[in-house]
Amino acid sequence: MHEFKAEIAKPNPKSTINSYRSFGYNLSTAIADIIDNSISANANEISIHYKWEGQHSFISIRDNGDGMNKDELVLAMTPGSKDPEDERSEKDLGRFGMGLKTASFSQCKRLTCVSKRINFSTIKRCWDIDFINDEEEWQLLDYISDSSFLNEINEQKCGTLVLWEKLDRIVGKAESNNESVKNAFYQEMENVREHLGLVFHKFIESRRIRIFFQNEEIEPYNPFLLNLDPKPEMGLPEKFGDVEVTYFVLPHMSEIGKEDYDKTGGSLGWLQQQGFYVYRGDRLLVSGDWLGLEKKRDYAKLARISVNFSNSNDFNWNLDVKKSTAAPPIEIRRELSRIAKIAIMKSAKIYNWRGQKSISQISNSNFEPLWKDEITREGIKKYKINRKHPIINSLLADKNKLMSKALQLLEENVPVELILNNQNEDPSFHELEKHSETPSDDLLNLAVELYKIYIQQGIPESLAKQQIMSSTPFNLFPLINNYLK
Repeated sequence: MHEFKAEIAKPNPKSTINSYRSFGYNLSTAIADIIDNSISANANEISIHYKWEGQHSFISIRDNGDGMNKDELVLAMTPGSKDPEDERSEKDLGRFGMGLKTASFSQCKRLTCVSKRINFSTIKRCWDIDFINDEEEWQLLDYISDSSFLNEINEQKCGTLVLWEKLDRIVGKAESNNESVKNAFYQEMENVREHLGLVFHKFIESRRIRIFFQNEEIEPYNPFLLNLDPKPEMGLPEKFGDVEVTYFVLPHMSEIGKEDYDKTGGSLGWLQQQGFYVYRGDRLLVSGDWLGLEKKRDYAKLARISVNFSNSNDFNWNLDVKKSTAAPPIEIRRELSRIAKIAIMKSAKIYNWRGQKSISQISNSNFEPLWKDEITREGIKKYKINRKHPIINSLLADKNKLMSKALQLLEENVPVELILNNQNEDPSFHELEKHSETPSDDLLNLAVELYKIYIQQGIPESLAKQQIMSSTPFNLFPLINNYLK
C-alpha cells in the first residue's frame, strides 16, 4: 500500500487527551487499575495515601515492584504503549497499555509517575493536561510538585509511585474549608477501601500482596463468605478449557446474625450481590451479575458463582479497557446457565423454606402450609388461608359462618403493600428472623390439644400425628412429636 501514501494524520493532542478522560471509570475502578500495574510489576506491598487540601488535594499509590528506568517509564507514560494482542505473562493484569493514563486522566489533570529500578537512579515524568492544552503538544514533563514524593521512592530498593493532582473530577475547585466536598471526598475514599478489599481479595488472602490505606492494612472481603458459620454450600469446581466455575449457596440470613448480615450484603444489599463473580487471573472484574443468563430475584439471593479465566482469554470475554465488564464466550454460556440454575434452585429451597425440618415418620406425607397462593382469572395473585390446615379445619368443623367470613376478611386484606415496603426499606426486618429450636409452651399445648381432638374423633394415632406434624408451624419442631401421646 506504500504507493498510496498521502498525508500523516496526527491526532490532536488537546482533543485526544481529553477524550481519554471519558472511559467510564469511577475513583474506585481507577485506583484498582493502577494497582493492577503494581501487581504486574511483582509488587507485594502497595500503599495508598491521600490528603484533603481542597483543590490542592492529592492521591498517591506507591508500590515496591520492579520499577522502571527512563526508557521504560517514558514508554509506560505513552498512550497505547502495548499491543493488546501481545502474549502476556500469567501475572500481567494489563492488556491495552492504556490503564495508567486513562485511569489517571479520568480523575485528575496532572499525573506524575516516579520510579526506580534496581541499579538505576530515581526518575520522574509528568503529564499535565492544562499544559498540553496550552502547548497542543504531547509534551512529557520532568517535573514533580513536591520532592518528598521522590524521597519515598529513593528510600526503597525499587518501586513506583503514581501521583494524582488537580483532582478536578473529585474535588473541582473547592476550597479546603468546604466541608460538603471534604466529606464527599472522604466518603469516596472509604468506597475505594471497600472496593479494593473485594477486587483483590484472592491476592490479599493468599498473602501475595498487602495493600495499605492511609497506613492501615486493607482486609479482604470474600463474597463467598467462607468464614461464616454455618459455612456456605460449595459445588464441585468445573473446568471448561481454562475457565473454572464453582457455585456457592450461602446459609439463610437468619443463620448469620445482624453484623454479618450487614457486611455480607455489601453496600448494595443482598439482592444485588447474587449472581456471577467473574475473575481474570484471580482479579475480580464483575461482581453480582447474572451476565444476561438469569434475572435477579429474591429467592436467588443466596446464590453466588465464581468464574475465573486467564488473561490469554481476554478477547473471548470481550474485556474492556477499564476491566470492569466482561461477557462470557458463546461456547460456555450454556454451561454457565446450567450451573446458575442449580445454584438458584438450591438458594430458593433455603430462602423459601429456611431449612424447615421434618421427621422421618412424616417425610412422605403431604405438607399443609397455613397460607397458599392462587391466581385469579384476571392473572392477579391472591393469598388464601389453607382450609385443609388442621387448625383451620377444626375451627370450620362446626360450620361456623362467622369464622368463615373472618377468614375471608383476612384474605381480602393481606397487607401486601406494607410487607413489600418494609422488605424494600430494610429486608433485615424479615430475613434476620430466627426460628427457635424449641417450640413455645403455647405451641406445644396447641399441638397436644389438637391431637386429643383427633383421637376423640376416632382418627388413628399415627394419622393424627402425621397430620399435625406435616403442617405449619408444627413441622418446624420435631420435638413436638414426642408429646403427642
